[in-house]
Parts: sequence; C-alpha cells; structure tokens
Amino acid sequence: MTRTTLHEHPEALFAALSDETRLRILMLLESERRLCVCHLQSLLDKPQSTISRHIGTLKEQDLLSQTQKGTSNLYALNQQIPLWVREILRLSRISWSLSNEGFRMLKQARALYQENIELLQDANQTDEKADQKTGEAATPSNKVFNVLFLCVSNSARSIMAEALLNRWSNGRFRAFSAGQKKDSSVNPNTLKALKMLQLPTEQAASKHWSIFLEPDAPKMDLVITVCDTLLNEACPAWPGRPITAHWGVPDPVRLMADHPERDAVSFFIEAGRLLETRVKLLTQLPDYAIEKIRARDELSAIGLMSE
Repeated sequence: MTRTTLHEHPEALFAALSDETRLRILMLLESERRLCVCHLQSLLDKPQSTISRHIGTLKEQDLLSQTQKGTSNLYALNQQIPLWVREILRLSRISWSLSNEGFRMLKQARALYQENIELLQDANQTDEKADQKTGEAATPSNKVFNVLFLCVSNSARSIMAEALLNRWSNGRFRAFSAGQKKDSSVNPNTLKALKMLQLPTEQAASKHWSIFLEPDAPKMDLVITVCDTLLNEACPAWPGRPITAHWGVPDPVRLMADHPERDAVSFFIEAGRLLETRVKLLTQLPDYAIEKIRARDELSAIGLMSE
C-alpha cells in the first residue's frame, strides 16, 4: 500500500483496519515507539503464528517497518505513512484507551517498553538521529514531569485535577495547581467531592500562580488550563517554555447556582470524573511523546474527550 495508493484509495486503509488484531497491533505501536513480536503476542494473547500472519499483512501494506536485534524481530509504525493515517491511529488509540481493556493493554505495553528499553530503543538509531536533528533529546525513563493545572480561582477543578494526577501518576508526574485570583479559598464542596472520590484533602489549598514564577519554584513541563475563562486570557510566560493545553471542564460552582434543586456536590463529582478520564489518558503518554511538539495536539485532543 504505497503513499499514492493511500491517497487515491483511502478505503484500502480501512480494509486493513477492519480486523481487530491488526488494528490493535497498530494502536499499540502508535503508543510505543517499538515492540518485539513476543510483546505483541503477550499483549494480545494470540498465538505467534496469528501475530506473525497479521504483521506480514501490515508489512505488505507498508504500515509497519521491521528491524532485528539478535534473534528478536522488532516492529514499529512505518515513518513514511501519511500524517492523516497517523492521526487516525492516534485518535483511535485515545478512544480505545477510555475502555477498560484498552487502558489495561496500553498500560501493559508501556511497562513492557520500559522493562526492555535497551533492546527496543537501541535496535535502530533512526529515531534518536531524528531527535537530534530536531533538537529533541530522548527522555530518560526516570524523568518526572511537573504539571501545573490553572483555573481562575483555584477552588475546584484545578484542585481536583492536581489530586487526581498525583494519585494516578505512578511517580511519572508531579502535579500542582494555581489560580489567577488572589485570596481565593477551596470550595467546601470540592473537599466533599475529593473525599467521595477517595482522594486526599490535606494538600488542597488555593494558590496564586505568581508563586510558580519565583526563581526557586519547580519548573513546569506542562501547563493545563481547566476553565474556559482563562482560555483567551493572557497567562504568564512560564520559565522553560512548557507545553500548554486547554482541558475545558464545566464550572461546578456555576452549575450549582443554576440548578439549586440538585445536590451541589454532584456537580463537583461530575467535574472530578471528567478530569479523571483525562488524567488517565495523560499518564499513558510515552515519555518521548511528551518531549515532542506533537504532545501539544495530544493534550488538546484529551481535553475534548468525555467519559
């Protein structure tokens, strides 16, 4: 399946994706830079003959590339496939990761990649050379990413996002939150929602974003706004030029005022569950993807996802 064939006959791609096993192989390889055939066999719980047959089909259609290290056959997405094909696979993988099966399998794939990083990362220097040309160094597997969640008052959504990411980070992320307004306080319903979501409340405190501009403040890798009010506002020029994204979440305080007949805490719970979905998606991003410019699109896409 050449590039010309894909442009002239896009239906050929969807014929390739119509098989469940082939689609899962492509989504796993869209998530991780490279995997061994044995890893795919383990993840998909299929006989090696089945995996090899589907890999052969995908190679014939120029969707996969193969390298070999020792006796291991390693596979990756073909870097020459058109961008629109990569986007279809990326968005399919994001949607799949919202399911229990997808979340579990992608998490296992991440663990396999990290456990075998020497084998998988050193198999072919193409990726590393490409990173050097673009000035993007490969990220060490022990990198901890600092994430700052912003809201106007830092009283509800950003507080919950901070607690959720620290819960699901597995040590890969360290979350903070702050707001535009000074002298704000955490909404009491936020604390109730945190308890109902089984999240700690001890660290919940409203902070002005100026504290993260201090010389000794932790440098942020990602800055994510969670309220629409800040979307078009001028935010500070954060040190280190972190990746920025917007995850708009309905304001539970406003919804509470608009619907006095409902239990106020329920709106905070709903905001928390929506943020939890997005936080889980964030934790699935490979380290190297966060360091690349495409992570901007990835984070923005997560902000459009719902439960």
